[in-house]
Amino acid sequence: MVAEGNTHEASSLIEVTRPELVLFCFSSHTEAIRPLAQLRQLAQSPAVLVIAESISKRGARQLLTLGASGILLQESASQHLPWAVLAASQGGCALSPEISKQVIHEYTAPATESALKRAAQTKICALTAREREVLELLSEGLPNQAIAHFLTISPGTVKDHVRSVCSKLNADSRFHAARIAWQAKECRISA
Repeated sequence: MVAEGNTHEASSLIEVTRPELVLFCFSSHTEAIRPLAQLRQLAQSPAVLVIAESISKRGARQLLTLGASGILLQESASQHLPWAVLAASQGGCALSPEISKQVIHEYTAPATESALKRAAQTKICALTAREREVLELLSEGLPNQAIAHFLTISPGTVKDHVRSVCSKLNADSRFHAARIAWQAKECRISA
């Protein structure tokens, strides 16, 4: 171990210490979104192993998409940590057995798409990259102020993006726009 700190210090600690692996502990996957996104912006980002109290299929997919090298559930992390650290630091992926089972099930499930899902994916793919980022955060239930802080833009700009997203998706409200994003869950929302 080369350093210990909170998530707000993660980027600066990593730039100074240059670790091979970063271990984050969160109660939910939504807490890991910002630190993972910040680490992706570093020139040399280390492997990241996330320990979460609980996580949904969608949450696991989102963390892996953001660059997590592994995800362990807190209740069984102590028994999986030794091999997970080794796997993640050597460029592999380390998932708790429960999460692996979900991922394998999704991968091996029949590839049938509903008409609603295809329609939602088509609508989302018509959004700009920034609008997809706003929609992704909106679908996590974040208010405009939090979205603005996360994307480092003004709340007024977020409001404009939300209005544009709702217009392009033909959604009556931000909740309706989020529902369309959920329906398109197989479509990678972020660019």
